[in-house]
Amino acid sequence: MKPQLRHTFLALVATGTAVGVRAQSQLPDEDQPEPYGIRIRVQGRVQFGLQAKFTDTKPALSTAAGQFGDGYVLIGSNTSTNAAGVANPGAATWNWGYDNASQVAGGNLSLTRYDNVPRVGTLDGGSSTGFGGELFGMYELYAFRVWNKKTAHWGFEAGYGYSTFDASASGSTTGTATRNQSVYSLGGIVPPAPGYRGTYEGPIPGGPLAPILDFAPIGSTSVSSAGINSLSTSVTADLHSVKLGPWVELPLTDRLTLTASAGFCTVLAQADLTFTETSSFTDPALAAAAPGSIVGDASRHDWRPGFYAQASLDYRFTERWSAFGGIQLQSNPDLKFSTLNRGVEIQLGSVFGATAGVQFSF
Repeated sequence: MKPQLRHTFLALVATGTAVGVRAQSQLPDEDQPEPYGIRIRVQGRVQFGLQAKFTDTKPALSTAAGQFGDGYVLIGSNTSTNAAGVANPGAATWNWGYDNASQVAGGNLSLTRYDNVPRVGTLDGGSSTGFGGELFGMYELYAFRVWNKKTAHWGFEAGYGYSTFDASASGSTTGTATRNQSVYSLGGIVPPAPGYRGTYEGPIPGGPLAPILDFAPIGSTSVSSAGINSLSTSVTADLHSVKLGPWVELPLTDRLTLTASAGFCTVLAQADLTFTETSSFTDPALAAAAPGSIVGDASRHDWRPGFYAQASLDYRFTERWSAFGGIQLQSNPDLKFSTLNRGVEIQLGSVFGATAGVQFSF
């Protein structure tokens, strides 16, 4: 073969080999893999960080003069006052009210307030563990190649979960309470029915007349006594969760994968609160401030929207079946409710969980 022909032949062989190699790199086995479709994931769940805080929500009684626990006697627009706004001696008012018929006796009206009554206040229910499970439906939208030509997958998931939670607390406190009582002369008037509430402005033009009361009491007494207050309370809750969000699965080995997801999570909390509170004082004069035992209960059902994130290591036994274990973070607004001035706050934020279960791929 002539040198020129030989060189031409070798050039054609080299060119053909290069084209063949390039074409081989674009064979169908390099195409994007087909997604699996649908997966079902069932997992048990243990949640940590659920907390409850019990509170005494009774508002403090105003310390203003003339304010009582069962009524009031305050300056009205008809009250004679000095330049400092203080009622003059012998002044009267139509701005008064009372609660109970028992406060009226002998032409007089008795008004009472209890100050510094010991209350347990806030009790920490501590952290509790919630047990439950979840069911997820996972739809795979796309599969793609990652390191070492392994196949990764991603899609969207929807899940329902259920868990239970309970907490309780008890405590007691002591203190010295004071009963302050003032007696006002009705001046011969027949008081309106119990629950009467006069106003600063007085009677409405064309309306009924407003009874007038002497602004200054005819007598006042003050009695102090040591006392003790005890509170025992508990809450139980059923927590139903709904989750929606994207997920991704990354292969680590031929059988081991890392799956992660995050998204929207809303929780329906069905909670029940119960409590028993007891008070006692050494002086019988303060018996009304300690009506023995108070028992109460309340319920609340409410949705609390938030978010979740979770990750797991999955081990594939067959093409369709795998088992996994993982961790989970869930955060939702707190749930608060109360009855008879005693309440609870269930703290649903930053709740961590451990999960384990099985997955089936269709």
